[in-house]
Amino acid sequence: MQKDKKNDAVDILLVWPPIENYFSAAVPSIGLAYLAAVLEPHYNVRILECNNEGMYSADAVIEYIRKMKPRVAGFHLATLCVPCTEEIVKALKEDDECPVFLAGGPHASALPAETLDTGIDYIAIGEAEATIVELMDYICGKPNALSPDDIESIAFKRDGQTVITNKRKLLDVNTLPYPAWHLFNKEDYSGALRKTDKILPVMSSRGCPESCTFCYKEIFGTSIRFRNPKDVVDEIEYLKDTFQIEQFAILDENFTLSKKHAMEFCNLLIERDLNLGWYLGNGVRVDSTDEEVIAIMKKAGNYRIALGVDSGNDDILKELKKRITKEQARNAVAVYKKYGYEITTFFLIGAPSETKQTVQDTIDFAIELNPDIASFNNLTPLPGSELYKYYDAKGDLLTKDWRHYNYFYYKDRDPVYNHPTLTWDELRKLRTKAYRKFYFRFGYVFSQFRRLKSFSDFTLLLKKAFTFLGFMKTNL
Repeated sequence: MQKDKKNDAVDILLVWPPIENYFSAAVPSIGLAYLAAVLEPHYNVRILECNNEGMYSADAVIEYIRKMKPRVAGFHLATLCVPCTEEIVKALKEDDECPVFLAGGPHASALPAETLDTGIDYIAIGEAEATIVELMDYICGKPNALSPDDIESIAFKRDGQTVITNKRKLLDVNTLPYPAWHLFNKEDYSGALRKTDKILPVMSSRGCPESCTFCYKEIFGTSIRFRNPKDVVDEIEYLKDTFQIEQFAILDENFTLSKKHAMEFCNLLIERDLNLGWYLGNGVRVDSTDEEVIAIMKKAGNYRIALGVDSGNDDILKELKKRITKEQARNAVAVYKKYGYEITTFFLIGAPSETKQTVQDTIDFAIELNPDIASFNNLTPLPGSELYKYYDAKGDLLTKDWRHYNYFYYKDRDPVYNHPTLTWDELRKLRTKAYRKFYFRFGYVFSQFRRLKSFSDFTLLLKKAFTFLGFMKTNL
């Protein structure tokens, strides 16, 4: 959020709504930053990421919007954002004057008709950089603006009926401007897992060709589009010179999928000698492990990696359509450890054929791999995913109260679906068991102390420990 300039009317406020029982973002939203960047040449833009601004309630956001009086309010709608957004929109629509309401993001794109029922006026379906400019031109009455019927990939209501326009082609990622980071209060972002808070995210590609049952792929598509590596490195150098970053985070879904792209990027980064640490936090595929790539990534400053392992049972991996094996995960962790990486592994509990034994297989495998961080989440059927469609078709979704679809916070949630083999309480207890078995053991604690090389490493380890204990108390 940026302080308003005096006498400047705000054309559009881009909002990441509050999410209950959810950690604040470790880095600012690159999605909102890209939208702001394409809008700013034409409109006065402001950004509000609520959790990071300490706005945890709908009332706080309602008061803020009433004071700012933007012409348009655009909401990023992940599933967990929907309940609060609905409350905000309905309250503001009671006012004599209220903004036009836009929404985009995975939930709005997956369920456009249902999202319009919350009071949203227009939905940008999928990738929204071109769409949002055309919508703003129409709303603001610009000459030669397209009518809603002619704007591709939007949804709106006419005479009570939902209208969905023709699908827009995916854009050329090399035409995007740099994200508008000057609109964020970057000091609002901190993370327990990194060595500095002077950090910004970068995206070097969009899209994912995989078909995992728990993912929704319609925002960036199922084909991967790479940016020119030189342009990415130019952007990183610009971030260092302009915002004095000390690290960056690459948010690609498949950074190591193309060896050519990864090698060219790393070689350019080494040539520039920017002296920046960086990490890959979104989950690299274990079947794309290439020691030559890993070695040059390390030389280029990459120090932390996240791996999508997901299960310690090969049958569960097949059911999730991961197209990986335990052996590939075992090999990936070994190679990354060889080069001294900090390793995070992601695991999921609750595939349709999951049993107590397959969960135990996952716990045992996590302990065998012994990464620096193991994240265990209960598999949640989010709208748009194959898993959601599976349970919905069977009539096994128990609620569409989206507050309960929080896969991070599981302690007091109501059941959202009927699992074929495990009760809701069993799923919750198995997740708690996984965390306790992995972290509360001598081998793990000893391995973390062995990594310490300086007092700053020790203070970072303490920060991680206190963050984890807070997570355990709140979520398990």
